[in-house]
Amino acid sequence: MKYRGFFVKITTDNNLHRKNKNGETVKCKGFTIEVFSDESEKLEIDVFSAAVDFELLKYSLEEVIQFAKDYIDSEEKEYQRMIDEFSRNSK
Repeated sequence: MKYRGFFVKITTDNNLHRKNKNGETVKCKGFTIEVFSDESEKLEIDVFSAAVDFELLKYSLEEVIQFAKDYIDSEEKEYQRMIDEFSRNSK
């Protein structure tokens, strides 16, 4: 998907690890989200994940898309700084 000029790739991931209330590491279902500067996927800007019962209430594509949009909104300035820096260094 394209969002705010970034290309976002969402993949299911059934091997995410989170700590539960008891401090134990548990294996979770969820999604891995990759953010690229464009559709060519040459410049990966960020990779993060969202697990059911932690970042997500339910296993839903609609919910992970909204989570990804919210996360990108909060990091947009940093992403743009990274792209600018990469552009300067690649000249």
